[in-house]
Amino acid sequence: MKHIDTSKLSRDECWGVQINGINHCKNCTWAGTSACEGKDIVQTGKNHLGYRIGEDGIVDQ
Repeated sequence: MKHIDTSKLSRDECWGVQINGINHCKNCTWAGTSACEGKDIVQTGKNHLGYRIGEDGIVDQ
């Protein structure tokens, strides 16, 4: 089972992409729309708190 430290998740961005990674966007209904809350993460590779988001979720450092 995957363990997630929720204190590292940005509350104003897509939790799906933060938890499941960039791969989450491939099957997301909101990807590419104005409703997408993960655009910044996809562009920068980090959430608003500065944690890196990889292909499979938040990357522990």
